[in-house]
Formats: sequence, structure tokens, C-alpha cells
Amino acid sequence: MNKIYYILFLMILSSCKMNKENHVKENELANDSIEQPYDQSEGMEILDTLGKVYGNDPHIAGLSLETPNCPDFIEGIYFDKSELVFQVTGDTAKARQELEKAAGNKHFRIELTGGSNYSQKQLLALKDELSKKLEKAGNEKIRRNITGYGVGLHHVEITMIMNTPEKRKEFREKVMDSPAFHFNGTEVPIINEKVGSSDTLGIYIRPEYPVYSTEVEQATFILNNFSGKEIECGEHYYITFKDEKGIWRELPMNANFFDIGYVILNKGERTLSASLYPDVHPNKPGLYRYFYKITIAEKPILMMAEFRLTDNENEWKKTTRTPLPESLMNAMQKNGITPQTGQEPVYEVVENMPEFPGGMKAMLDFISKNIQYPESARQKGVQGKVIVKVVIDKDGAVTQPILMRSLDSDLDKEALRIVKLMPKWKPGTQRGKAVKVEYTFPVIFKLDKQHS
Repeated sequence: MNKIYYILFLMILSSCKMNKENHVKENELANDSIEQPYDQSEGMEILDTLGKVYGNDPHIAGLSLETPNCPDFIEGIYFDKSELVFQVTGDTAKARQELEKAAGNKHFRIELTGGSNYSQKQLLALKDELSKKLEKAGNEKIRRNITGYGVGLHHVEITMIMNTPEKRKEFREKVMDSPAFHFNGTEVPIINEKVGSSDTLGIYIRPEYPVYSTEVEQATFILNNFSGKEIECGEHYYITFKDEKGIWRELPMNANFFDIGYVILNKGERTLSASLYPDVHPNKPGLYRYFYKITIAEKPILMMAEFRLTDNENEWKKTTRTPLPESLMNAMQKNGITPQTGQEPVYEVVENMPEFPGGMKAMLDFISKNIQYPESARQKGVQGKVIVKVVIDKDGAVTQPILMRSLDSDLDKEALRIVKLMPKWKPGTQRGKAVKVEYTFPVIFKLDKQHS
């Protein structure tokens, strides 16, 4: 398995700020006006003119609430389709007169704020207050149900995994309440009776265990490639479950992914993890399906692995790993690979990730104290980061170091030397047992000022 490209998708919060830079914030909703099929060019010109009049720095285009001399009566700025709107307080006629004179243009709308008509300024203040309250101790479970929040045109938009009356009530009572809040998300799991393949074109998928506890946070799956070609895949997946009426429905989940693209070589294998969110929606015993899309020779294929959840502790604790399908064993043998049915996978993500003694800061301090800066690199003024991937074994040993990003041949060698000096880590665990886990971290080389 080789990682070959990284695509980071972040949710964008727009606060009607027309800065030339992109303002990106993780886990917040996109403003309603990110992509508009309307002609807003005239409104943008008005904002550019007003930005200059009211004191923007030269590198910032457009009027915003942060513009140094933005009139106090302006409470918000947004587009309603192609029409520019100013939210104001006080005398609307006076506000229009001043803005028309400053802009040299009358093609905009004035909107009086007050009562239930919240301004952008009020909504931004509410969002900031909400952010602080969500971070308070005791709100972790509720926060896990929130996939994003941000300022829309007239509401603070909050998206939940489960958007039921009970979840909304819990949020309003335990976190924060405001009539400006507007909730989005799944109230009743949607019907999804799609079927994929667990064995096609020499590609195989199976659950690591056929049975998991209804309380488990993650289930894991093994994907094998014996197609004779490379296959491409990412992080996206979804899960369905059979309800009490026998109807397959989609398990509500956080659909925001930091998407990473992978290539799985022929004869390669990848372990996949899927979150089940038992603290958000209590999962019932029964049949479940994991769906994962791959691409081979530009042809998309939907892979599917079926598994069960049980509330019988004895049953899931005694469950052994899913045996290799006969077709997969035959494919291995044809490719000169002896099937090892007891072979333990190497995980990328587990319930409890490995940890350097003392945590991340202690690891960075260890690296810094042990670096012996190669003189050749020092003379050339080379500095930066070498990215190293290792496998943390079940006993915490640091094994199989691989360079993921090279910097300089001598610095690369020094990074690998430091990795070999590392003490044993606290191993990662899955289902309460220590397992092998991949872990990637930087080795930072920084010259002191006299050599930089």
C-alpha cells in the first residue's frame, strides 16, 4: 500500500468578508453563498469601492465588518442571489444616503435588523459563544453528534449526525439555546438497499471479525488486491443496517472526511476502519453492511462486507478473526503467497493510538535532544522536516521505519538513526488488545541563527 496523494477538504465559513485570502476553518458549515450561479459583479464593485473609502489595507479587497472605519450602523453584509444587502440598525434612510454617496451606486438593498431578524454581527457573536460552550467539560458526547456549525444568512446553522427532537432538546438544555439556531441532519435514517461485491476481479473485502459488540466504536475490514492491477481508493465509506422491519437503512455518521488517496498495489492489502457512533445512536443487534468504493482501470466498483453487531458479551469476546475466503486463498497460492490465516494486520487507525512515553511533546523533545546535525547539511544550510513512518509493535517497539518525505541524504540517515534510539511506546489497542499500528511523525532539523 502506497499513499500517493493527499486532498484536504475543509468546510468553509464565510462571514461576508471579501478578503483576497481564503479564510478556511475546519468543521464549520459553508455559508449559503459559497457557490452562486448569479452575477454578483456589481455588488462586488460596490464593496471594493466602500472598502477603499472606509480604510482597508491595500491588499484587502471589499468592505467587511473588520474594515477599520466600517460605519457602526452596518451589522452585516451578504448577497441575496445577485443583490447586495446591507444589514443596518437605526435610520435606514440615513444609512442608504451615506452608502450611496460613498459607493457612487444605488444598486443595493438595506435591511433593518432587530427582533427575530438577526444580523451577521449578532450571529458571529452567537457562534463564538457556542464554540466556547461546546468545548466545556461534560459536552463531549453532545459535541460528537455535531459535524459542523457556522453562520448562515439569518441563522447559526448547526448540523448533527442525529437531528431528532430529543437531540435538539438535549443540545438546547445542556449546551446553549437561542431562537437563532437552525438544526440540520438526519432525523430518520434513510432507506439504502444497495448491494456491493465482496469478491470481484480478484479484489476481496471481509470484516476483520464477523461479529462486533453493539458498544464498539469502530469495526475494521481487510481489503486484498489480487487483480493484477493497481487499485485506487480513499477514506470515504458508509454503513447500512437492517431494521426491525427488514428494511436496509443508512447508519447516520459524520460525512466530513479529510480525504486521502491511496493506491493498493497488486498483491497488496489494506486495513480499513469504520466508526459506528454508539454514543450518538445506540446501535441494535443485527446485520450491518460496510460499503467502500474503489477504482480499477478507471472503473468504479462498490465493495461490500457484511457483519453483525451483538449485545451478547460472551459471543463477541469469543469471536475469532474472519477466515480467509477460499477464493482469496486460491489467489494467494497462485501468486506464490502462502496464506497465513493467523496473520495479524497492521492498522492505520485504532481505538487507542500508540503513544510515545510522555506524549507528543516528549517525543519532539527527545528528537531535538538527540539530533547530531550532519556537518555537510549544516554547511549547505539545509533545514526542514523529514517525515518518517514506523510500525509500533504490540510490545511498543518502534519497527519498520520508512521515509515518507526526504530532505537531504545525510539528514535522512540522521532521522532514521534517531528513530532507532527511541524507547518503547505505549502500544495501540483495538478491542482491548495490543495491535500493530502505523504511525507517522516529523523529525525537524533547524539550524541556529548563525548558520541559517
